[in-house]
Parts: sequence; structure tokens; C-alpha cells
Amino acid sequence: VLEDILAGLEAGEYMYTTMEYYENIFPYIYINMIKVGELSGSLTNSLKQAVEYLDDTEALNKKIRSILIPNIVQFVLLLALLIIGSLVAIPTIQGIFDELGTKDSLPAITIWFSNFIKGAMEAWYIPLGIIAAIVGAILAYINTPKGKYNFHYFKYKMPIFGGLIFALDFSRLMKAMLLNLKNGMRIQEALEVSKNVVQNYVMLSIIETSINNILVGSSWIEPFENSGLASPMTIEMLKIGMQTDLPEMMEKLVEYMEIDIDNILTKITKALPQIMYLIVGIVLIFVVIVVLVPCIQVYMGNFLFSAYGV
Repeated sequence: VLEDILAGLEAGEYMYTTMEYYENIFPYIYINMIKVGELSGSLTNSLKQAVEYLDDTEALNKKIRSILIPNIVQFVLLLALLIIGSLVAIPTIQGIFDELGTKDSLPAITIWFSNFIKGAMEAWYIPLGIIAAIVGAILAYINTPKGKYNFHYFKYKMPIFGGLIFALDFSRLMKAMLLNLKNGMRIQEALEVSKNVVQNYVMLSIIETSINNILVGSSWIEPFENSGLASPMTIEMLKIGMQTDLPEMMEKLVEYMEIDIDNILTKITKALPQIMYLIVGIVLIFVVIVVLVPCIQVYMGNFLFSAYGV
């Protein structure tokens, strides 16, 4: 691959044009950051940004994995305990009750859940078909232009991670624009070249509207403001930059956004464990009620008194 890229460079092509043939090796964002650097004449800075982006992404993924994986494992184990207990332990306990003729019975929720699991196991193709149909319908909708746009909009508005996803995309766009502006590009050209560093259709739509506004003599900042996604602070900093020195103000904007992203990450790392603990806790309570309570009934042996008429 590197030899192919080198051959392309020796033939007078840009590096990013050859890298685009190997999208399965080089991340999309990385290729487009290099593209911005080559077209703007700031390849060194673009490469630094690309490396920082990859490092930051990996660090973020490690943080999220360290929170999610242990709790997901607990959730899966509790779910397995719940299902196995309903299929094995509950019928055994019910058999003991029936054999001894006790008037005691299992909790109503235990009987209901056990019957539900049995029904789902016997007619497994029905729930599986329903799930497959729902997933297929969602994927088919997302693959339509309107569905993809709505899905990308949901990414920006989703709980917990939405603000972070938008902040990362907007920060990358501003960094790419800053490189282009410093190398003498006009705002329209800077937007045109920089838009490839994001893949989100909503952000791309905002950028295209900004470019069209420039062509008709309107403010390129207005679409970002009207979207309701960018914070008032970032919008005001861009407006002040247009009245003073835009590259200088965008440098401060990038610094501000890095601080903002760190704050969002801190909030996520604090909130995510609490949410996972809540989900695992609910499943654990259900396991106790459905499986452990009947087991405790057998252990205590109180059902023997009613079985012998005592």
C-alpha cells in the first residue's frame, strides 16, 4: 500500500487520492484531513491533527469500553441466570409443590415469567421474526436519503452522546477551516475543502447552506445558528471573528471547543456508570423476585406445613 502511495506521489498525484483506494485501511476522517492539508499547503499541521484525532478517539473508546463492558457482562450473566432459572429451577420447585400437595404456590410474577419463557422457546421463530422485521425496517429506512438524514440528526440530539458527537464534528470542521484560512483561502473555498472532514448529513447540509449564503451575499454563520445545534458561545465567537480577525478568533474557538469537549467527556464518564448500574440493578431485582424468592421458599420449608395440613 505504501509503495502504491509513493508511486502515486512520484506520478504527480496527491497522497490522499491514492489513499482513497484503501478506505478499508485508512479511516475516512484521516484521509480527508490529509486532503485538507495537501490542498491548503499545511500537510504537517493536518497530519498532527489526524494523529491527535486518532489518539483522542482511541482514548475515548477505551474509557467507554472500561465502563460498558463490565456492566454488559453483568447484565448478560443476570439475564442468563433469569432465563435458566425460569426453565430449570422454577419447574423443579413447582414439581415439588405438586408432588407434596401443598397449598402454597409460586409468586404470580414467577409463574407468568416462566410461562412466557416457555412460550417464547416453543415458538422461537415468532419473536425472532418480529425482531428481524423491526431491524430490517429500520435499516431499510436509514438507507433512504430522508432516513439517513433523520438518523444523523438523531445522532446529534441523542441522550448522553449527542452533544459530544456534534462537538467533535464541529471542532474538526473549524480546525480544517482554520488551516485553509491561514493559507490564504477565502471562506467559501475553506468551507468547500473542509466539509469532507465530516460525514454527518446534517452537518454537510448546514455547510452547503453556508456556501449558498456566501454566493447570495448572506452570512455563512447563520445556518449554524439556525440549526440550534451549535452553542451560543461558538456562534458569537464566529460573529466577532468576522468583524475583527477570523483566523485569530477561530484559534480561540478551537481552544474553547477542546475545553468544552473535555467537559462533555467528564459528564459522560460520570453519568454512564450510573445509568448502567440502574439497568443492571433493575434486572437484579427481577432475578431476585422471579428466581431467588421461590428458591428461598423451598429452603425455608414452610410449604411442608400446609402439605401435611399443619
